[in-house]
Formats: sequence, C-alpha cells, structure tokens
Amino acid sequence: MNPTQRGYAAEYRLATGDVLTFDFLDDAELPVTATISGDGEAQFPLIGAVSVVGLTLTQALAKLRNEYRSREILVDPKLSLNISTFRPVFVLGEVRSPGSFPFYNGLTVEQAIGLAGGPQVVAANASDRLIARARLRAEIEGAVAEMVHEAVYSARLAAQLKFSDKIDLKDVPEIAREYVEDVPLEGVIEIEEKILKADLAASRSQAQILSEGIVQSEGGIEILNELIVQQKEVVNNNEEDLERVGVLRKRGLNTESDLSRAENNASAEKAQLLQFFATVARSRLELSELKLQLAKLKADREKEILTQLQAREIAIKKLISVKHSAEEQILLMSAVAEDETKKNQISYTYEVRRNPVGGKPTSMQASTLTELLPGDVLVVGIAGM
Repeated sequence: MNPTQRGYAAEYRLATGDVLTFDFLDDAELPVTATISGDGEAQFPLIGAVSVVGLTLTQALAKLRNEYRSREILVDPKLSLNISTFRPVFVLGEVRSPGSFPFYNGLTVEQAIGLAGGPQVVAANASDRLIARARLRAEIEGAVAEMVHEAVYSARLAAQLKFSDKIDLKDVPEIAREYVEDVPLEGVIEIEEKILKADLAASRSQAQILSEGIVQSEGGIEILNELIVQQKEVVNNNEEDLERVGVLRKRGLNTESDLSRAENNASAEKAQLLQFFATVARSRLELSELKLQLAKLKADREKEILTQLQAREIAIKKLISVKHSAEEQILLMSAVAEDETKKNQISYTYEVRRNPVGGKPTSMQASTLTELLPGDVLVVGIAGM
C-alpha cells in the first residue's frame, strides 16, 4: 500500500469483502489476513471474531487493542492493521465482460470499463444480431431458472430453521417472489423436500442420541447417589464394629487378628465410598460435555442454515443483475437495428450507484474521469436509449 493509499484507507470505513492484514509487532510471526464476512466480523488470532464493519482503520485498531486488554491476553498490545484488498467494484451494462473487478486507489470510470473489456460493440449485421439476441435470451431464461431454484432453496432453508418437513412458498425471499408466481414448481419442491426430510432426520437423530446419553448419564448419577447413601451407612456400621472389637481387645476377649480384620473391613468400605464419589464426579463431567455437545449441535446447525440463506440472497441478487443486463442489451440491439446509421455515433452514459457503510444508497451520473470507491456499481448505458 503506497502513501496515497494509506491516506485514503485512514478515512475509509471498513465494509464486507475487505481483506485486512493483521500483525503483532513484537513477535516473529508472519502477518495474517482477515476477510470481513457478511455479518461484519473478521477473525483475529487468540480472540476470534470481532465486528469491525463501519469503522475506520484507526477505530478498528483501537477496538482490537481494547479486546486484547479486556480479555487479559496482552497488557500493552502492539498491533498493526492495514487494508490489503478493498471490496471490488462492479461494472454492468454495455461492456464486453460485466462482473466484479479488484479496486485500487484512483480507479476511474474509464479504467473500470477497460477492466470489463471495453464498451459493448454493436453487432455488425443482422445474422450477428440474431445470434446475439438468442444468446441473451438464453442468459435470461437461465438466470430465471436459477432464481427459481435459489428461491425454493431459500424456502427449504427457512423450513429447516422451523424444523418443518414442508416447504412454504411464503418463505421465498421477497426479491424473488415475482419469479416463482405462476411457475410450475412441483418437481423442484419435491426434490427440495426430500433434502429437507433427510436433513431433519439426521438432525433429530443426532439430537436424540445426545439426549438419550444425557438421560442415561443423569440416571446413572442418581443411582450412584443412592449407592453413596447406602455406602455411608455401611462405613458407619463398620466403624461401630471396629470400635466394639477394639474395646473387647483391650479386655482380652478377642485376638489381635479380629481387630486387624475389623480395621481392614472399615478401611475397604471407606475406599469404596471414595470410589463412588470419584465416579459421580466423572459422570457429572460427562453429563456436562453431553449437554454442551447438544447445545453446540443446535447452534452450529442454525448458524450454517443462516449462512446458506445469506448466500442464497446474494446469488439471487446477482442473477437479477444478469437478467436486467441481458434485457437492457436486447433493448439496445433492437434500438440500434431500427436506425443502423447511428451505430458509429453512439455515445455512452455512466451511472455510479454507491451504497456507503452507514449511509444512504445514492446514484449519480459520472464521466470517464470520475474516480470510483470500493463497492461502487458502474452501469454503462447508451445515451438516448
């Protein structure tokens, strides 16, 4: 990162997709990288996940120092934190290769279009346009088909969260509902419900095994506690017998071997009592571990489902963008075909859509010299179309 980039990064607010470089300055270990996930957290050594989204580098570094101090891991943490890779920019519309591209400081609209292969070239003849339209329609149909699958997939994940064995289309993400209306979904739902039932069966089986283990462990502890009560009575009786044998020995009414035998019996019963106490302690530890495993099983399952739901929503948004881009290109080709004489006079428009962290989404017209920010979406269009 050059000095100009460092100056920019100092004011930049961290966002999902940014890749950070973290290092302890007073050790010999190599720096580590940490990517900010969809929930705004990044993983750091010894302390795990820390929420840093929306913070500047200075604020994030101060928060990390406080985490290491408050958890009593480091007394005076000397840390380094930098942005190694900013979240990408997206170039859509009339370009050869729409998609996401790495951001670097000073990236302009013109350079971003260059990364996307340059402006879209209008088809040279009627046959080329027919082939291009067919390809774009196939892209639209493919995107819609994938959206339908992703939408039902999302509904299935929602059913998993509710431990239901039926998919409810009301759980389809709102942004995808229009694509599943009046569409035959029986085949897709049938497959997803098979997956749903298999997941529920596996989850319930794992939970049942752990629950039965907990019940058995609790029952074992209860039995051991009863044995301890009985063993305490046995120990008391043996101590009373030992006391009587000792009195008789002093009077010379029994032998030394009688006394020794009574002492051995009392000692053996005490040892048995201690063994019961030790077994109860081990059983309680095993019970705690089983309860922890059951809680972790449920928490891990919920976290995995929520992560997949988030991924489905992102996938649907990308597919919608692909569909809209293909539709816009078809409209453009139709307009150009109506007036072939304009194909050498085409001028482009540039719209930058920006969604700053903690701020309101904005849209602005730009020129080829406008500089982009991480996460910007550049839409290239045809003037007058």
